[in-house]
Amino acid sequence: MNPTTPTAPGKASGPATPASPVSRDDLEARRRLEAALLARRRPPAPAPPTPPAPAGPAGPAAASGETRFRASLAQEGMWESLRGGFGSTPPLLLGALRLRGPLDVPALDAAWQDVVDRHDQLRGTLHRTGDRLDLVIAPALRLPVTVTALDHADYDRFTREQVDRPVDLAEGPLARLHLLRLADDDHLAFLLMHHIIGDGRSVEVLVRDLSACYLARTTGTPAALPGLPVRYGDHAAQHRARMTGPRGAEVARYWRERLDGAEPAVLPTDRRPESEPGSPLGGFLEKELPADVFDALRELARRARTTFHTLGLVAFQTLLARESGQRDISVRVPVSYRDGTEVRDLIADFSNDVVARTDLSGNPAFGELIAQVHERSARDFAHHDLPAHLLEDHLPVPGLLDRLFHVQFTAERDLEAPVRFAGLTLAQEMPADPYVSRPLSLRLRHDDRHARVLVTYALDRFSPERIARLADTYTELIREMAAHPEHPALG
Repeated sequence: MNPTTPTAPGKASGPATPASPVSRDDLEARRRLEAALLARRRPPAPAPPTPPAPAGPAGPAAASGETRFRASLAQEGMWESLRGGFGSTPPLLLGALRLRGPLDVPALDAAWQDVVDRHDQLRGTLHRTGDRLDLVIAPALRLPVTVTALDHADYDRFTREQVDRPVDLAEGPLARLHLLRLADDDHLAFLLMHHIIGDGRSVEVLVRDLSACYLARTTGTPAALPGLPVRYGDHAAQHRARMTGPRGAEVARYWRERLDGAEPAVLPTDRRPESEPGSPLGGFLEKELPADVFDALRELARRARTTFHTLGLVAFQTLLARESGQRDISVRVPVSYRDGTEVRDLIADFSNDVVARTDLSGNPAFGELIAQVHERSARDFAHHDLPAHLLEDHLPVPGLLDRLFHVQFTAERDLEAPVRFAGLTLAQEMPADPYVSRPLSLRLRHDDRHARVLVTYALDRFSPERIARLADTYTELIREMAAHPEHPALG
């Protein structure tokens, strides 16, 4: 499942990135840093089961057996962001797998319960007492798989109904797994998870664990899953301590200088003027990059010693500059930061957002622009760890980050190996999320053989025809950049 993620602003980050400066001449070090911060970390081949290591201080346990942690900075920021405004629908992660073949439904239900037992966040709720927000982990939670007979033509309607169902953060559950029975040997496993307890990588972890537990349940063997060495509450406490100390002040200084004078990117809309209130109803477009364009992009990344993220971002910011005439382009960039091996297998939100600000004045050549974005991105990603809702207090213009975050770029790798469910044929079948959390988002998903451009957009700002033209222009811009890096970026 590749998650659909209408992410709300104000999320927090995790482990601090080392603050030592990146050498201007050390391209390889910058490439490694960028790749490490942007990549969705993949687990190695499953290890034999090992007992979990001690989790460290876990907070007081109530008489009921519940464990209370202070919520993370990420969760506090997201809690505050749910008060309204554009994209005020709950930030949800959606995913779905088409399962064809003889599915053992009781085994799937038991496997899902195994996953719920394994991961604290799936048993969590959030409770506010005064100024403090706590994450409360139940010692056990029965969370059955809901089985529903459905005609495939009603899939979009079902998705809309599920997204519109309130998710009560104080009552839970904060994740639901539905099994849609299309036929006796054809099912859709539909996952919905609140973003406050997970991120895109969490969906991959959940599916991996569910497949391992399903195999164990159908074969009567132990699930081949590694132990979880830490609990999210302990990580959250460590991060809070860093961000309330010198590191937090250092990051705030960096972004105060970095965003001085920044303005929101002017969007090439063809519907409602941007000054008017928006609607969260959205559309979606997916476009495969032609094979020759992908090959040229991969070769350019090799020659420039950079990543698909840098190249895709350069092309997107150049597109916005060409369409609008604006030369100072700021774009929201989510950062995944599961750098420590101890957190790679946790279901939790390990993401934050930075602003990628690029100066296209003077009409630099593509090659120059790639070098500029590559170097600047390394610095930005090294200062990713102060959450947006705390950073706002250090910026001179109220609401600046929300306005800069209204356009987003993401580049990420597809799963490197397919998840397997015993005896079943699998295919991803993404739900059509009816909502968006910002007017325009572009994602470049890729593996070693192909890439796709995915665009989500607000229907009251863009027509589908306008988005199709923008996606075509983006593809042709990548082709030009790869073939002629000496060309002026703005023509």
